[in-house]
Amino acid sequence: MGQHDVPDLLEVLNLRQVAPSTFEGSNAALDLPRVFGGQLAAQALVAAARTVPAAQVPQSLHATFLRPGLPPAPNRFAVEHVRDGRTRSTRSVAITQHGREVVRLTAAFGAPSSGVTHQTPPPDAGKPEDAPTLHETIADEGGLTGLWTGFDAVELRVAPTPAGPPSRGLVWMRAAGALPDDPVVHAAVLCYASDLTLLSAALVPHGLRLGRERDHSHAWDTVSLDHALWFHHISRADEWFLFDQHSPVASHGRALGTAHVYDGTGELVATVTQEGLLVAEPLPDGL
Repeated sequence: MGQHDVPDLLEVLNLRQVAPSTFEGSNAALDLPRVFGGQLAAQALVAAARTVPAAQVPQSLHATFLRPGLPPAPNRFAVEHVRDGRTRSTRSVAITQHGREVVRLTAAFGAPSSGVTHQTPPPDAGKPEDAPTLHETIADEGGLTGLWTGFDAVELRVAPTPAGPPSRGLVWMRAAGALPDDPVVHAAVLCYASDLTLLSAALVPHGLRLGRERDHSHAWDTVSLDHALWFHHISRADEWFLFDQHSPVASHGRALGTAHVYDGTGELVATVTQEGLLVAEPLPDGL
């Protein structure tokens, strides 16, 4: 497995333009049987953003995952111009591998404007520097499972669990290195990070801790079905984000996760919702 740090992530997001509205990109070097969904959504957001005026920034996206992406295969991003307005634009992106569509993403962009403001206040999560890393929280249980190998582009720390439902958790995340000033890059890195923990959090109410999606008898796997992200404000992704996340329901093999995302000043900068499959399979002997 290769190294997947911030320079590698930036290279993955640096798509090659092969036609006016068509781009190609490679996959991150991760130890996964399929392409990480957060990477594909982030790449599609970059592709869409490169077809809208520079004054318009990402405002929302909705990705539907149709079939698993193959890590060795290149990705092609075909951007459809759904609407071009004076201050807002909408794009649809079809992500294909070898001619087969694996993800369909719709993204909206707009120029910032003034208006009324309000938000839900952030929870008390302490300082990210005082929170343990994900590895430290489960070191006494054998450390991270193989599903987490290679996610070195994002620094992740776990804040104390607040009072409330057992499915709630607080996670600090940021890029593990400096990013360029391009707001599209920061939005794309936040999109990438937003797919890391939401579905795994659905296992926490059932006795499995984040980062230990394997117990002594089963290996749990998560597969994204839909991923929606609303950008309320574009903030730097190389500074700390607090994900106040919980899973309100899991039923019939599917789980729903949602999160409010705050920046270091307490501003609510994004909201994420994701539905996915939860699959349990017996572990092979010796694991």
